Amino acid sequence: MKKRKDRFEIVSEDLLARIGKLYTKSGVVRTPTLVPVINPAKNAVPPSSIVEMGYDLLITNAYIIKRRFGKEAETVGVHSILGVETPIMTDSGAYQLLMYGEVDVEPEEILDYQVKIGSDIGVILDIPTKVGSSREVVKREVEETLRRAQQALSFERGEMLLVGPVQGGMYLDLVAYSAQRLSQMDFDIYAVGSPTQLLKEYRFGELIKLIATAKMNLPVGSPLHLFGAGHPLIIPFAVALGVDLFDSASYALYAMGDRYMTPYGTIRVERLKELPCSCPVCSNISAEDLKAMPKAEREKLVAKHNLYILLYEVRATRQAIEEGTLWNYLEAKSRAHPSLHEAMRQLRRYVHFIEKYDPVTHVNVSAEFFYDEESRYRPSIYRYFLRLRDRYTPPPRKVLVLLPETSEKPFSRYGWIAELKKRLEELKIDAYHLVVYSRIYGIIPLELDELYPCSQYEAATFEGREYWNDIAWFIRRYGGFYRDLIFFYEDGARVPFQALVAAAAESGKRLEFVPIRKEKSRLLQVLEFLKASL
Repeated sequence: MKKRKDRFEIVSEDLLARIGKLYTKSGVVRTPTLVPVINPAKNAVPPSSIVEMGYDLLITNAYIIKRRFGKEAETVGVHSILGVETPIMTDSGAYQLLMYGEVDVEPEEILDYQVKIGSDIGVILDIPTKVGSSREVVKREVEETLRRAQQALSFERGEMLLVGPVQGGMYLDLVAYSAQRLSQMDFDIYAVGSPTQLLKEYRFGELIKLIATAKMNLPVGSPLHLFGAGHPLIIPFAVALGVDLFDSASYALYAMGDRYMTPYGTIRVERLKELPCSCPVCSNISAEDLKAMPKAEREKLVAKHNLYILLYEVRATRQAIEEGTLWNYLEAKSRAHPSLHEAMRQLRRYVHFIEKYDPVTHVNVSAEFFYDEESRYRPSIYRYFLRLRDRYTPPPRKVLVLLPETSEKPFSRYGWIAELKKRLEELKIDAYHLVVYSRIYGIIPLELDELYPCSQYEAATFEGREYWNDIAWFIRRYGGFYRDLIFFYEDGARVPFQALVAAAAESGKRLEFVPIRKEKSRLLQVLEFLKASL
């Protein structure tokens, strides 16, 4: 068995997301993964069937097991009770504490019970933060959770991994405080607690802030669990912020309410005319048959379908991580619901933190997709401008030549800009520094355009305004390196002339504007002008 500090292995990364291996005494769990909640008394889908579907970690409630089975569970073990050999995580009764206000068990008692029934991953009995609680109440509960956390670490737990939950709710300063204190404690897994109400009310933007605040104050390399997050809409967004595990009973709860999950939301069963899914459940039944069957039978089938949808979302998210296209996936997903668009907007606020850990390159290089101007607020763009600011020095050329981007990329190899570069080299004219201005990357010096990801992108047609600020910044920052500045633009383009002139003036230079006529060859117009300028 691996040492505790080696229990989590990171295999692949994208943004803050990672594909990993969590080593437990009963086997290896591939992350990120959803952890289906199992009711030890009665479950819509047998645990063994859930494992057969492809889930390699289950979670059940040690508090309910204790009340129902008592000492018997210590003898037979939690794996026998659920009828599986796969790793099992157990909760401590904190959810019951949140729902009913009390549990008749002590923190040390339930921790000891989790060890005795053979849990692979145990959770301390923390105090979940209720939405709407006063700051004073939440502060006291956070302190009590931290006290219990510290006490739990001194407990002999054998090979059971232990989870330390961050609390504080929407008091983000208390969340940060809780996470900072927990980060000084050596838990195997950390967790973000109390998001259930936010998820129920589709307050996904606030959930992003909660997760990000916790993540920024916890050990980045440690596995992170998100309690109660089992909707396919939010899974990839939480993963992008570094969440590795989710537990949820949503598959069963939604089925009880006749709610049929899809990758882009839920549909009431009575509204189904078709089953828009090809999972094993939906491939063998019609929508009409599903609606006509007895409620208990329908509930089992919808629960199983919901599990397949959740598994699909987890696997699609993993694949996006492997390809380095998770941000593309989030952009597409964010159009499924206004609350996801808000989640995406909030995610962009943490781009500076995400960029620190986002891999610079990926084994599988894929194009980035840009749908509109908001798509520019991603880690790769942020990193590019940091490096342009901190590491870039223009080559020794006399004249800066700014050229509009073309559809052919890399610009230095294809299209009329590549031909312009070639002609200037043939004419042995080396006075010009060719720089492309782009709606996506703002400024791309031609000598950099083959570096990833300057040319590896596809963009929808949109006018954009923000990139003009980037162009003005470049002129202000580097204009003084040149004798002259020339700005070519497509005739009729909406160019902020005054702003660019002001930027050039700040660098102590004058900017000359030259229109490119649409009815003539762009190459010949620019080449003739540059030859004449010499």
